[in-house]
Amino acid sequence: MDLWNLPTTEKDAVAFFQEKGILPHQRIGSNSHKAKLYFGKQVFWKCNVKSCQQKVNMRVANWFVNSRISFLQALRFMFCWTEEMISVKFCEKYLQLSNITVNDWNNYLREVCVITLRERENKKIGGKGKIVEIDKSLFTKRKNNCGRVLSQQWIFSGRCCETKEVFLVEVPDRSSATLMSKIHQHIEKGTIIY
Repeated sequence: MDLWNLPTTEKDAVAFFQEKGILPHQRIGSNSHKAKLYFGKQVFWKCNVKSCQQKVNMRVANWFVNSRISFLQALRFMFCWTEEMISVKFCEKYLQLSNITVNDWNNYLREVCVITLRERENKKIGGKGKIVEIDKSLFTKRKNNCGRVLSQQWIFSGRCCETKEVFLVEVPDRSSATLMSKIHQHIEKGTIIY
């Protein structure tokens, strides 16, 4: 997908999220009636049984539960985030998002990535004849971006060139014993490692 092929309406954005399994395709109400999806100022499910008429916001019980931006804005932000076009000025000008919303969504998407990587923590990548590129990085934090370094954390990662699968783990140091242990833990035997 590229910028020019993104959905252009709220309805298309909802359909995109439904296709990806992020939003539900249907809703059965507490009364066991099947609800229909309506688009207005809000996107909501409504039961059309005359005696019921129950309404439920589309954001209930899914990924968007605490979000107030439109589904279209969310999709555009996610696209820009993957392309690293997320400066506050850019998002204010082109996505009509406030700086607080931009910061919240940046943190939200980072958190999703961390959760996803942690869920895959025990899965091995690569395999016979496949290539895995590995790297180690040192992350450090300075108080108020100046002064003494407060904490340091080594991260060891790998990416399979063929499947695009990744792993990312914290390591106490970059010694060969530590890294070899993580290689055996996260990379299949027979893998070509770079």
